[in-house]
Amino acid sequence: MVSYQELRDLRLGKLDTAVTEWQEMVRKLVTLAEGGDGGVSAADLERKANAADWKGDNATVTKAFTTTTARQFGDMLTEARSVHTILDDAHSALKKHKDDLTAAVDKWARKNVHVNAKGTVVSAVPLGVRDGDSTLTAGTEPPSQEDIDTAAAEIATILEAAAETDRIAARALRTHARSAYDFDETGFTSLQDADRKQGIEDADLAVRLASADHPLPDAELRRFNELAARQRDNPAFAERFATKMGPEGTLQFWRDHIAPGIGGPPTDDREKLLARTRDNLGLTLATASHLDSPAMREWKNGIIAAGDDRFTNPNTTQSFYGYQLTSNLMTKGKWDTGFLNSYGTSLIDFERGHARPGAPQLWNEPSYLIDSSYPSGSPKPAFDPVTGFLEALGHNPGASLEFFNGSSGKGANDGLDTLGNWDYLVDKDNKEARDWPVDADGKTAGYAHLGHALESATLGYPYDTETPGIPPLDTEAQRTARDDRTALMEKVVAHYKTADTIDAQDGIRDSLANMAAGHIDSLNYSAANFGAGGDASGRAERFGAEENRLRDFGSMDTTRFLRRKASEENAYNTVSTAQQVYGASVMTTQGDDLEDAKRVGLHSVKMHGMLDEARFEGIGKEFGDEKEERNRELAKQGEWRNFAAGAVIGTTVGIGAAAIVPTGAAAAIAVPLAFDTVGGAAETYVGNQTLDWLKEREFDNIDESVQGIELARQTGQNNAMTPLLNYAQAHGMSTDDIWDLSSAAEHEYVAGTRRTDTENSRGW
Repeated sequence: MVSYQELRDLRLGKLDTAVTEWQEMVRKLVTLAEGGDGGVSAADLERKANAADWKGDNATVTKAFTTTTARQFGDMLTEARSVHTILDDAHSALKKHKDDLTAAVDKWARKNVHVNAKGTVVSAVPLGVRDGDSTLTAGTEPPSQEDIDTAAAEIATILEAAAETDRIAARALRTHARSAYDFDETGFTSLQDADRKQGIEDADLAVRLASADHPLPDAELRRFNELAARQRDNPAFAERFATKMGPEGTLQFWRDHIAPGIGGPPTDDREKLLARTRDNLGLTLATASHLDSPAMREWKNGIIAAGDDRFTNPNTTQSFYGYQLTSNLMTKGKWDTGFLNSYGTSLIDFERGHARPGAPQLWNEPSYLIDSSYPSGSPKPAFDPVTGFLEALGHNPGASLEFFNGSSGKGANDGLDTLGNWDYLVDKDNKEARDWPVDADGKTAGYAHLGHALESATLGYPYDTETPGIPPLDTEAQRTARDDRTALMEKVVAHYKTADTIDAQDGIRDSLANMAAGHIDSLNYSAANFGAGGDASGRAERFGAEENRLRDFGSMDTTRFLRRKASEENAYNTVSTAQQVYGASVMTTQGDDLEDAKRVGLHSVKMHGMLDEARFEGIGKEFGDEKEERNRELAKQGEWRNFAAGAVIGTTVGIGAAAIVPTGAAAAIAVPLAFDTVGGAAETYVGNQTLDWLKEREFDNIDESVQGIELARQTGQNNAMTPLLNYAQAHGMSTDDIWDLSSAAEHEYVAGTRRTDTENSRGW
């Protein structure tokens, strides 16, 4: 591995000299081998030797020696060209790696992120001024932990690329140095060509190891892992290994290692070794799946066709379906979109075709139940192939979105009715929905993987990426994809809006919170629709609905969805942080228009109120009988009630990005706290109506009761707003005036409902 200091201090002068000298060597050898200057050349010597009239031993020995020697000059030239090419490409690549490192270090230094001599990334701001110190001046704000982590990842990526260049070049040069008495008749046309040939060479060795008729002992399995770990992202290695092993051979290799039937299940070091094998083998096959050669198309079709085959071992009665083995290898890496959807459709068709006994028994027969999750303690049940497939979707956003918009059934021979994949996997109220397998504790590990797949599909990036980013909207295809993602998110919001629905899918809550954070823009847009007056009040313009491709999820569904998410601490932290950042960003987009900035800011405050109050209610329900613990949790969320009465929004608050967006730990967060104050009191009444009603009933959060209250409230809001909207539109009121009118109407409506509902009074 190339260290940070080695690359930073790398001097390329000697390598540059070597490139120049080998270039001159090639020029001279061209003259010797091919001629061109009028002198004697190896090519001329070979022509004369072949044309001469040799007699006796000269006809056999001398002629052969002469022509062979002449051809050696050609091989010598080939090797010299190859060495020059490798050195030249390595020089260019290493120079780029060093330049990239220098640029990255300079870029992060401007954000007060420092890289020390050992390559460790740290804050450049002294510890004494890190937490609100008055000596902190402009330009010396400490970086966030996210900045430090991102910088470390960028530096590591550059160092890894440099190490890979060094490895490929060194191995290529060693290849030329292997023979002390001969020259290579074939060389490398580029560093990439060397990488390809090295991959093929390593694949052939890996195939020889994997083709053994017995499970590999530890030493040989470690050797296999060394090869695969080094080459798993090399297309040449991946294709060579997959096609030479074949679909059945690939799956049999894995089957024989996870359940050899000799000596009991793998444990301890062997188990950890198999965990690495699964990752390296899976990542290799993921790379191979993206290739579209005839041989790879045949391999992919073969893997799918082998899904319903049983893979056995003579040493045990345990057997696995091909689907189980393939999905078990899918948990890492990005598999090809087309392959994933073809495989997933085949898998769901097969499972639906075995509705009796159903998924729990289909994949969990005692004859072959075995924990193939390595290492132990990994989410189970690993024998359920749908979970591994969903994890693969979690790493491929395009495939995941396509899959959840797709369906199974209506194949040529399956005899099944068409059923949407969403309906089968998500909607448990559907009579044909999947019966998910459970583990020994009665929990369904598959729901966490379902959440990962939905995250990927709705957000547009892998659920576990270290560098998430909003997909661009530059092309029509990208805008269509955005519309498809928000359409799927609308289904998520509508479905996961009750506690019962979420509780029934244990493990999915964190993913739902991440999805809410990723679509906080459309959730804000959807919530800004009191009495169905959103369009008339100009919300589309203020939120940039058209350019940002926002979708209206429905005000009531949005409220219920957010309430369910924010009631749990981790989800609350995720969504409220997203709301803080988004609310600030919307204010900054209003430019110097203070009034519009106040309007969208007030809306963000209201959103905070919804989230805060849902969390308070969640605390009350969780610790309803433990007053001390409940009070401690409430205090942790903030003593919002203590300052509610006097909270106001200061009209002198700046609108600049630095004063609103929380970019650091100092002043940037102070302004939003003032808005949060209002959010905890003045703007939360609509959300409080239902929540206070539930609190009075000892936090008995009954979904049916909530639905009834919300339906009645929505009807009342619409009825109250209709005449006002008719008046406003008839008199040509501006969108700004209608916005203010709607806001005032909302407060009047809430005040009226509170005045007549004595049960909701809490004395604060």
